[in-house]
Amino acid sequence: QVNKIILASTSPRRKELLESTGIDFIIDASSIEEVMDETLPLSLRLQKLATDKAYPIHQKYPHDIVIGADTIVYLDDEIIGKARDEAHAREILMKLNHRKHSVYSAVAIYFGEELVTFVEKTDVYFKDITNMIDDYLASKEWMGKAGAYGIQGRADCFVDHVDGDKNNVIGLPLSKVMEVLKQHISFENLTL
Repeated sequence: QVNKIILASTSPRRKELLESTGIDFIIDASSIEEVMDETLPLSLRLQKLATDKAYPIHQKYPHDIVIGADTIVYLDDEIIGKARDEAHAREILMKLNHRKHSVYSAVAIYFGEELVTFVEKTDVYFKDITNMIDDYLASKEWMGKAGAYGIQGRADCFVDHVDGDKNNVIGLPLSKVMEVLKQHISFENLTL
């Protein structure tokens, strides 16, 4: 009996990343209100949020594998969320300009009753992007993205280099996810 794998996320980027592995999965996401528990240290806060996202789906499929995730951009001890509007996006990008910031993705995976959580960190080094910001904002590609940019799109040219898993910046630390899946399930029946 091969368990179903369920991605508890509506993120098109997470879907694309997981599809790239060739494993079969379905998408079923709950719309929880994303609330950070400010009393917890950052990594635990993120793991709790990823677990909160996965939990309702785990209740729906208690014997299957459910993957929840949350990604944030972190700079100067502050979480940089999604931009509210274009002016806010410009402000965020100017903060990231010519500097290093960190991207954290927390992943929570239910294997039936067992829960595995981890956080992956990737450092992203931006070039001087002052002259590129206007065109980028006009493209509207910043909308709905943490840190107001998507590394997999036009903002790739902002990046000098990345220290860590680039997929993590896109929204899912794929190699770590696959490693954890392989530790818990047999992939013989899955086409990889």
